Amino acid sequence: MGSIDDVGVALEYAARCFGSEGFVILCDSALHHGKLTVDDLAAEFRHAPDSIRRLIDKCDRRAASGTETAARLRLRAAGMKVEVQHYVPGMGYVDLLIGDRLALELDSRDHHTGESGYESDRRRDRKVVADGLIPLRLTYGQVFREWDETFADIQRIVRQNIHRRRPS
Repeated sequence: MGSIDDVGVALEYAARCFGSEGFVILCDSALHHGKLTVDDLAAEFRHAPDSIRRLIDKCDRRAASGTETAARLRLRAAGMKVEVQHYVPGMGYVDLLIGDRLALELDSRDHHTGESGYESDRRRDRKVVADGLIPLRLTYGQVFREWDETFADIQRIVRQNIHRRRPS
C-alpha cells in the first residue's frame, strides 16, 4: 500500500484538477468535517495564485453538503443574498436562506426517505412556515442536473419579492 496524502496536499491537487465549484465543495467538506480549520486552509494556500485564494474566501465550514455549497455559490454569483445555516427557533437550522424568507432545504435521498425522514421534513416545514418563512426543498438532481429550470423558479420567486419580509 502506498502513502496517503494529508488533506492539505489532497486539496492542493484538487485545486489543479477540479473546477472552481468542485474545489470549493471539497474545501467546505474538509472544513465541515473538521479535517482542517479555516486558518489551516488559508495557510495551505497562502502562496497560491490569486484565483485560488479568491476561491478559499468563498469557503464556509457550515455547509453540510456539496449540494448546499453548489447552490450557495450559484445563487451568490447571481447576486442573491444567501445566509448559510439560518437558525429557526424551535426547529433548528435551514440549509440556506435567500433574502429574508425563502428557506432552502437541500435534501438527499439517504436522509429524507422513509417514515421518520418524511415526518421530520413535514415537521420542519411546519415550523419554518410558523416562523414566517417560505420553505423550498431542492434535491441533488435539481441542483446538479436541472439547475437551469430550478434557478428559473427561484428567480421567479425573487422577482415577486416574496422572499423579503413585508412591513408590519
